[in-house]
Amino acid sequence: PSPLPFLLYENETYEYCIVLPPKVNSAGIWENETSPSVIFNYSLPLLEMQVVLTFVITHVIYTILRPLGITLFASQMFAGITLSPMIKLQAFRSIFFNKELSIEVIDTVSMFGFALFLFLTGVKMDMKLALRTTKRSVGIGVVSLLSSILVGAAINETFKQPNETEQVKTERLIGTVIEALTSFSVIACLLAELKILNTELGRLALTSAAVGDLSTMFLVHVMSLSRNFTASPWLVIERVVIMFCFITLIIFVFRPLMYWVIKRTPDGGPVAEVYITATMMVALGCAVFTHWTDRSPLIGAFLFGLAVPDGPPLGSALIDKFECFINAFFLSIYVTASTLRANFGNMLSDPSHVKFFTFFFSMTFLAKLIPCCIGSFLNFMPFRDSLAFGLVMSSKGIVQLSH
Repeated sequence: PSPLPFLLYENETYEYCIVLPPKVNSAGIWENETSPSVIFNYSLPLLEMQVVLTFVITHVIYTILRPLGITLFASQMFAGITLSPMIKLQAFRSIFFNKELSIEVIDTVSMFGFALFLFLTGVKMDMKLALRTTKRSVGIGVVSLLSSILVGAAINETFKQPNETEQVKTERLIGTVIEALTSFSVIACLLAELKILNTELGRLALTSAAVGDLSTMFLVHVMSLSRNFTASPWLVIERVVIMFCFITLIIFVFRPLMYWVIKRTPDGGPVAEVYITATMMVALGCAVFTHWTDRSPLIGAFLFGLAVPDGPPLGSALIDKFECFINAFFLSIYVTASTLRANFGNMLSDPSHVKFFTFFFSMTFLAKLIPCCIGSFLNFMPFRDSLAFGLVMSSKGIVQLSH
C-alpha cells in the first residue's frame, strides 16, 4: 500500500504525463522563428531559464535588503514569495508551469541538491560527539523537543473541531513536529554565521541540537510506523527489517571501507578523486534505495553521511569540494522553489485559522525557548548567554522549510 500522505520522511507519489523519448536539448531559438518560446518545451532550456530567473530575482532582493541585515536565505524566501504572484502572468507561467514539463524539472534538481545538502550535514555531524554528550546537553535536547510537542498537542486538542478533516489533522501534526524539531545543520550554519561555533555556548548548542535532531528522527519514525501498523502490520515489520539491514550495511561495510580509503591516503595528501566520486555515488545510491523502500530519499543520504568519518582527509575533502556549490546553487533553487508554492491568500482567507496559527506558533516557540533558557541558566550560564542559547535553539531554517 502507498504510504500515508503528509508524513515526514515518507514518500509521496505523483502522476505525470511525460513525452517519451524525453525532449532535453533544443535546436535553439531558431527552431521556430515565429515562436521562439518553443524552446521551453525542452527540459534543459526550461531549467536554465528557471535558474536564471530565480538567481536574478534573489540577488536583486538581497542587494536591496542586505544593508538592513537580511540574510541570503531570507532573500531566497522573499524571491519565492515574489515569484508566487508573478507566475499568474502568462509570460512567467509558461516558464514555471509548462503544460508538458510542469514544475517537476526544477523540483527534481532542487530535491537532488537538498539530498546532497543533508548528506554533507551528516558528514559534518560528529557521531562520537553526539554519543559523548553530557547530561546537560541530553536534558536540554530532549526536554526542548518534548515540551514543544506536548504544548502543540494540547493546543491542537483544545482547538479541535468536530468536523475537522483528516488533512487538517495531519497538517497540524506536521506543524507540531516542525516546531519541535531542532536541526543540527540549521544550528551549525547559524553558529558559524554568528562566529560563535567554538565558544562554550556554540558547543552546547551543537551537542543539544545533535541529540534533538536524532531524537526527532527516531520519534517521527515511531509515529509513522505506529500509524501504519494498524493497517498493515507485515508492511511495518518489513520496513523495520529493511531499515535495520540498511543501517547494518552502512556501519559494518561502508564505514570500514571509508577507513580503508583514509589509510591509503598519504598523511597530509589529497584523497584520490576516484574515492571522492565513489563516495558521492554511494550516497546517491543510498538515497535511491530508501526511495525504493517507500522511505524518503533524504533519509538514505543523511544516514550514509553520518557514517563518513568527519574531519580530514575524507570528510573535509567532501565538504571542501561540494559545500560551496551545493549551498550557493542547489539550495538557492530549493528555497525559492519551496516558497514559490506558498499561497498566502488561502492562509489569510479564514480569520479563525490566522488566530489559531498565530497562537500555536507563539506558544510552541515559547515552549522551546523557555526550557532551553532555564536549562542553560541552571548550569551556571549567565542570563544573557542563556537567552541567546534559547534563541539559537529555537531558530528555524531550510530543514523546517523542506517539510
